[in-house]
Amino acid sequence: MEKLYLITYFLLWIATLIIYWHRKRILDAGWIILCAYVGCTGMSLWLFSMPPIYYEYEPLHLFPFLYLFGMILLTLWPVLRFDSNRITSIEQPNMRILDMIVCLIILFSIAYVPTLLDLVRENKISQLFSNSEAGSEMYLESMMEAENGGSGINNLPSIVVNVFSDITILLLFYYLSLPKKKWILISGLMLSSFLYVVTPIFNGQRGNVIIALLTIVVAYFLMRTYFSTRLRRWLDILGIALIIGVSVPVIAITMSRFSWRDGGAIGSVVYYMGQAPLNFNNYGLDAGGIRYGDRTFNLAKRLVNPDTPKNYVERRDKYFNLKMDDYIFYTFVGDFTLDFGPYIAPLIFILFTMLILKYTKPKENQIAFHQLLLIYLVACICMQGSFYLFAYADTAGLRVVALFILYFLLKYSSNQSVKESQSLCQD
Repeated sequence: MEKLYLITYFLLWIATLIIYWHRKRILDAGWIILCAYVGCTGMSLWLFSMPPIYYEYEPLHLFPFLYLFGMILLTLWPVLRFDSNRITSIEQPNMRILDMIVCLIILFSIAYVPTLLDLVRENKISQLFSNSEAGSEMYLESMMEAENGGSGINNLPSIVVNVFSDITILLLFYYLSLPKKKWILISGLMLSSFLYVVTPIFNGQRGNVIIALLTIVVAYFLMRTYFSTRLRRWLDILGIALIIGVSVPVIAITMSRFSWRDGGAIGSVVYYMGQAPLNFNNYGLDAGGIRYGDRTFNLAKRLVNPDTPKNYVERRDKYFNLKMDDYIFYTFVGDFTLDFGPYIAPLIFILFTMLILKYTKPKENQIAFHQLLLIYLVACICMQGSFYLFAYADTAGLRVVALFILYFLLKYSSNQSVKESQSLCQD
């Protein structure tokens, strides 16, 4: 009976994907995100059918799956409603402001290159192919560094590149969609995006690499309609090459950290990609307590209360009594139910979705770029959190802050431009 509940959840996602494709018949952000959920749930079925390797699950129930499905669909609704067939163009923002921000990102990316070269000189990647323990050692080093995470500024270029990482990827595809290409700025954005993808590899991290790839994929499909057929073809080829190129070191890290014996490496991948719905089903609605927003609104709480845990190590020590924490994955929905409980979390999601829908209404088949930023934020939350957690927790919340700063800058400058043009017409 438990497997039937999981199969029902799987079929719900398949049915949603079929209905969505039947209505729109276009490869867009909504389509690729739904495909991601079908894939993750398929991995959950595979994991549930395997003998216990890493974690023994509690009995499954139907309601948590229905709750999870409804909450994800509620959050995803602005992206699903975003109709690229009817929205034929993107209203150009104030390009002076956008160019200045892009130049800032590029300058800090160039400043970060020496740090990346230092990682390359350490030659950790080659060790993965010669030392069976290298992956575990790299992972332990990154975990030790995480214990001091959120305590201060250690590398300003690294922080800036990370804070603008998601925005950088959208800006790259937006600049590629413009009729007159600014190749110098496009090249700089490519460099910054490349740094975002490869840096975690040199630290022995798989999760951040996969999240970066998912962000690139969802940004591409969000903008895909606005590319020429030729550019789309080239980007498809480059995207496949990037995925293959990045997969080699990621597979090496996996093999180094987990033995092939007893299905260790394969089991690790299946567990990694499929555990979230099962973990949410077990404890997402009742983990024996809540964290009072200490993860999802960590930065805001730290401004009010300095005693708020500044990273996941301190948070796990504080909430040691919980049956589930961010040591495992349980989707972005699970982070909010774990922080606020199963009754308050839906209210937060409803308010969030209502505000996004209100401020992303297109005008005459055209959407403003600052509105597109909000759609992109929702798409990233849903895509990155499909198998993982809420990716904008803790210091990653600065990415949302950066996005909203850009949103208000572009919105205000656009309104000023409209007022100035109206006054000129009246004169």
